[in-house]
Amino acid sequence: MYNYRTFNYESFRAVPVQKRRRGNQGRRDGRRYKDIVCAFDIETTRLDAENSIMYVWQFQAGLEWTVSGRSWKECFRFFRNLCEGLEEKEYIVIYVHNLSFEFQFLSTYYHFEPDEVFATASRRILKCEMYDHLEFRCSYLHSNMSLGEFVSKMGADHLKLSGKEFNYDKLRFPWTPLTAHEWEYAINDVRGLVEALIIEMQHDQDTLYTIPLTSTGYVRRDVKRAMREIGPWYVKAMLPDWETYCMLREAFRGGNVHANRYYAGQLLENVGSDDRSSAYPAAQLNDRFPVSEFRDFQDPTPERVIDLMERRQKATLMRVAFWGLRLKDPFWGCPYIPTDKSRNIINAAYDNGRILRAEYLEITVTDIDFDIIASEYEWDNVEFLKVKYARYGKLPEPLKRCVISYYRAKTELKGVPGEEIYYTKSKNKLNSVYGMSATNPVKPELYYLGAGSYEEDREKTGPELLEEANRKAFFPYQWGVWTTAWARYRLEEGIRLAHEQGEFVYCDTDSVKYLGEVDFTDHNRIRIEESLESGAYATDPAGVTHYMGVYEYEGRYKYFATRGAKKYAYVDQKDKLHLTVAGVKKIQGAEELQDMGGIQAFLNDEILFTKDETETVYVDRPRGYRYYKERKTGKRRRIYLTNCVTIRPSTKTLSDTQEYADLLEDSQAFKDFFWDAYGERI
Repeated sequence: MYNYRTFNYESFRAVPVQKRRRGNQGRRDGRRYKDIVCAFDIETTRLDAENSIMYVWQFQAGLEWTVSGRSWKECFRFFRNLCEGLEEKEYIVIYVHNLSFEFQFLSTYYHFEPDEVFATASRRILKCEMYDHLEFRCSYLHSNMSLGEFVSKMGADHLKLSGKEFNYDKLRFPWTPLTAHEWEYAINDVRGLVEALIIEMQHDQDTLYTIPLTSTGYVRRDVKRAMREIGPWYVKAMLPDWETYCMLREAFRGGNVHANRYYAGQLLENVGSDDRSSAYPAAQLNDRFPVSEFRDFQDPTPERVIDLMERRQKATLMRVAFWGLRLKDPFWGCPYIPTDKSRNIINAAYDNGRILRAEYLEITVTDIDFDIIASEYEWDNVEFLKVKYARYGKLPEPLKRCVISYYRAKTELKGVPGEEIYYTKSKNKLNSVYGMSATNPVKPELYYLGAGSYEEDREKTGPELLEEANRKAFFPYQWGVWTTAWARYRLEEGIRLAHEQGEFVYCDTDSVKYLGEVDFTDHNRIRIEESLESGAYATDPAGVTHYMGVYEYEGRYKYFATRGAKKYAYVDQKDKLHLTVAGVKKIQGAEELQDMGGIQAFLNDEILFTKDETETVYVDRPRGYRYYKERKTGKRRRIYLTNCVTIRPSTKTLSDTQEYADLLEDSQAFKDFFWDAYGERI
């Protein structure tokens, strides 16, 4: 270990510049990277509800040099010393796990210019530069994993110590003596990160020029390579114009997540659960997509549009207006039309963000969405305000082979000794295909203005940004829109089976939970036939063949309770309590719920979660000096309060809105009346 004084800067400067390979190396500005992977990290302590300070920093250069210090003065002297003697355009790449956190502190002492910061969102820093020679990159956004998970899955020796073994609440200052355990914890962060990155780069044959900045970047690279096989004009011919793009953005929607209002707020027994296997990849391999340019459809009367979708089998994108809209079946527990995607709504009734009925509304949908809406709703009148159509077809074979390779590697290598990295990388890539598909191509550049302020580039208009994106596009945005639409359609089929054969209770993107017995055999047989034809299947090390898109039986819960979307708890067959509530940590939340009385407590009017719940507070202006006394000597010491990020204890209250509580009460009364009067659902 070294400090900023004892570090051998001459030996570090002797590290050669990494050679560029032939071909596309990303940057074209002539910069050259030192052939060494570096990492930087700080440890902080919380002084009060708003202020935190750094009490130790650590820097790792390759696997050889570890440098640490206790003050920002030492840290910035070290940074400046590193840069001395470097040639113009010569850079040192430094990875930071969650760069957004360290960036907040660094911005106290270094004035970042807008062109030195690459932010993907406000306070979400992907990359930043200092002193014309230091390039910091975020390894959290690169890996999409926690530091401990990333280091472990890459098989690095220097594992991050368990957070349970480290007391984060202990007050530490830059002058506080650190124990061997505390030093080990801090140093293993940067040593483990460097080791994990080196292993990953060797595995993927990457250099500092080619390694992707984000986890999705790996898939983008593979898919771009695959799409080259069919030539650039295939995609260029179908890229959307501005009007089509706007309609695609309006129609885009994620997974279908909803709780049946007739069973929400109740404790249910013996609830079954089935999950669809690889729902999004299955859609891309087995279903049809727009494979031509979208064209305007003239005179879009209801009869002609229905003919366009049903007889002519065109991929259709449409803005629709409904009058007198209502559910066909009052007992249907998963209304499809979302409030946040509807416009100009008049006199509507809602179910946890969904439309039960409306006097009038407008919405933009695909033909797949319209099919679902037509199966659930009826209306007095419909008008198609704008309709565009394209030819349907399968996705290109090179793209499908790419997705299949991820799925087979993930399935065949699961649990195989020595193949952990290949398994992890393949699994992450398979999950990232959808993320790449759904990426909005029109995203203005975000400028950092200082003091926590960010501003979008307003010099370029939306159409100009789309034109710029289309010049580099290798994957049309509509394929992402149709991917989620098909996944919702297949989920709808599962919901309908649960509704017809048993009682639908809850759904979440690729999962259906229900009462009674539900047989997915016939549905799965069709999905298996499709997957066999497309190659969407693989055999695991135990010799079991898995098919994409089938419903796989997860088991039955002893008890299940839901209070709306992303709010449910269940007890498994081993009497273990599980919890899923947006914003609450699953394990800690379940432990706290158990202490409150178990799953029955989940149905209380209000539940206050406090265990390990935190919130983040940003301070964007230095607060000056604050004085503290040393415990042992009584000596008065001062500490400068910098820009900082403070993670402080918080609470999460689970409660229902009055509107939703009234809906559940009315729904229960409605169900009880009909079931008591007629003995069955009608």
